[in-house]
Amino acid sequence: MAYKNQGVLFLGVFAMSEVNDIKEFAAKYHLSYPVGQENGIAEALGVTGIPEFVFVDKEGRIVKRHSGNLSYNELVRRIKGLLKQE
Repeated sequence: MAYKNQGVLFLGVFAMSEVNDIKEFAAKYHLSYPVGQENGIAEALGVTGIPEFVFVDKEGRIVKRHSGNLSYNELVRRIKGLLKQE
């Protein structure tokens, strides 16, 4: 991952999915970040839509969020912007 050395961690949280379905999805799309079942994470982060991107800083504070799809370029732009703020 391009941002691994900059302290960025990606986590895929899947709502309403069986563990085997999640594993198959991750393998099919060659996901290189941790994925797992929802198990209360969405509620703890205040997630209201699917997909939803929640950007959390090193102290665990939510610094930005986005409900709905993001293009790869838009996701990169937002990550770069947040890294500049540090």
